[in-house]
Amino acid sequence: PSTGAAAHSKKRMEDLKDRQLGDFRLLRRLGSGGMAEVYLAEQVSLDRRVAVKVLRPELLADESHVKRFMQEAKAAAALNHPNIVQVQSIGKADGMRFIAQEYVQGRNLQEFLSRHGPPELPQALSVMRQVAEALRAAGDAGIVHRDIKPDNIMIARKGQVKIADFG
Repeated sequence: PSTGAAAHSKKRMEDLKDRQLGDFRLLRRLGSGGMAEVYLAEQVSLDRRVAVKVLRPELLADESHVKRFMQEAKAAAALNHPNIVQVQSIGKADGMRFIAQEYVQGRNLQEFLSRHGPPELPQALSVMRQVAEALRAAGDAGIVHRDIKPDNIMIARKGQVKIADFG
């Protein structure tokens, strides 16, 4: 059974499309998780696409959630690996907290599996190898990914795999 708080945290927050958060203009919602919603955004100063993860407003009042959100950003930002989504900045604007990170054009592993079913063996081995390399790099840096699951494994259009969401 779901608790009131858990059910509340899964409720979609107001759509922030077309809002400006610092240097980032939010273009469209890409997805949502337990703590945040993710938007495709344009970083105005550099004229590039990024993913902006916005902490849910109902969690802002709880300092432990804010701390965990910022900890995730700092942990991921400390990692520089081709199979880990790169954090580019953290920020606060209009009373909201956000993380700007590399935008991976493609889909997550869960979406891939839902659309295509299990991959052929060579592709499955490639995904597993890339995930293992990313987790090894994180482990070598003393960082543990606490939520590894198909939703947090991104597959770019050319097959490169990147792990996201070091919450």
